Amino acid sequence: MNLIEPHRFTPFEAGSPTSVTLPGLHRNTHVDVMRINTGLVLAHSHFSAATRHEGDIRRPEDQLILAFNLSGRMLLIDPQGAAHEISGGEGWIIRSGGRRLQRIVEKGDGCSNLVIALSVSRLPPALAESLEPLLPQAAPFRRLCLPVPGKSMLETLLDGRTDPAALLRKEGQCLALIGHALEEIAAAPDDGPATGDPALLIARVTAFLSDNLANPITISGIAQEMRMSHVTLNQIYRAATGMTVFQHLRSLRLEAAERLIRHTDRSFTEIAGECGFSDASHLSNAFRKRHDMTASDWRRQVRKKT
Repeated sequence: MNLIEPHRFTPFEAGSPTSVTLPGLHRNTHVDVMRINTGLVLAHSHFSAATRHEGDIRRPEDQLILAFNLSGRMLLIDPQGAAHEISGGEGWIIRSGGRRLQRIVEKGDGCSNLVIALSVSRLPPALAESLEPLLPQAAPFRRLCLPVPGKSMLETLLDGRTDPAALLRKEGQCLALIGHALEEIAAAPDDGPATGDPALLIARVTAFLSDNLANPITISGIAQEMRMSHVTLNQIYRAATGMTVFQHLRSLRLEAAERLIRHTDRSFTEIAGECGFSDASHLSNAFRKRHDMTASDWRRQVRKKT
């Protein structure tokens, strides 16, 4: 059975990305990996659905692993024989301990995961010490409620940029995800249900909405992007913001339109299209509801003030 040790093919230099075809596996099975700094590695793994993959994986003893399932399904079997299914757009935190894990990806499933590996020595001493009760050697796996990074974050993490500013930004993104995961398991130390961090979810949804103001958006599409049901999404969103997701979307679209109306001479038809309104009349009606005047009247008023 193949033994894969990721640290052996991880670039030594920070900002040196590489794509590794794993030995003995299908040609479409590979790992894109980059060292962000001495103790932090980012990887995007791809397992082909064309064949069954079975092998062992072993990471350095001091690594803390954050794994997000992007597609497909993978089984990881720990030394105690317990099987953990990495699937369904879920996130997992795993304490390596240098143990050998069996990995199985069934034919027809395939699998793609985002993996962040952090050396525990990079953590503050008090936080590193807390890992033993939170992720003891007898139970080193924890499934998270933390949602998988949204499309915009994945695109920036996996954009291939390696300049110093980009590496600093990627480091911040990865450490934030690890911090949220540790906060979650600390809030539910007995492996009970945890709610995750609503602020992180709200930030991701807001970023997704802002990136797609002009596009048709459905609540099911947003929920799929966030890897949760639309009912749960709206419940968390309303509890945190007092609004539904679509109420927030309408507010973001109107705010974007206000900026363009205030600072440009573009036509209302152009602004309506860019901000997700069906036409200029739809835009004007939205302004009437919020400001008790049409969009053209609002433009004249703010121009007079400036």
